Amino acid sequence: MTDPLAPVGDGHTAIGDEDREGLIPTYIATRGELFAAEEANIAAATFGLRPTSAELLDDLYLRRLHQAMFDRVWRWAGRYRTREANIGIDPADIGVEVRALVADANLWVANGSFDAQELAVRFHHRLVQIHAFVNGNGRHGRVAADLLVQSLDGPTFGWGRGLGLDTDDLRARYQHALQAMDADPEDVESLIAFASK
Repeated sequence: MTDPLAPVGDGHTAIGDEDREGLIPTYIATRGELFAAEEANIAAATFGLRPTSAELLDDLYLRRLHQAMFDRVWRWAGRYRTREANIGIDPADIGVEVRALVADANLWVANGSFDAQELAVRFHHRLVQIHAFVNGNGRHGRVAADLLVQSLDGPTFGWGRGLGLDTDDLRARYQHALQAMDADPEDVESLIAFASK
């Protein structure tokens, strides 16, 4: 199943030299070809995947998941970013913050702090906020949240598929829900409502 929030853009737009850095397939020349290659890589990597919450909530597992999702497309797949980005935390803090996140999430599971969907959405938000990788953070975070909610026997996420919105409106609603949690980490309802549709 395709990710309704995956980048789309103009499929005919050429990829710039900076965007080609680390690109593995030599045939890729346009954004459309890049997104198709990434989507195929993600589908192959996640088909039939069913980790337990204990397996998933581990920084090494999360890096390996990102690597599996993008390893046919990007040489840097699964490696934490080492340069500043316009979003996300300082690259020097990524490893520490991911380990803190998985430690917190393991405690949430052990203590039954939240129902499955809320736990997975809180995990997703923090993972995306860290922005651990050069690219693919949203898709990686949604896959990780999907696997986490599944491991906790919670209802599956649709990530807005059921809202009947076009891609731009869907992305705007997702961004708004993430920003609400950026402002107040307890303002989780909008992201739960969006993810569960």
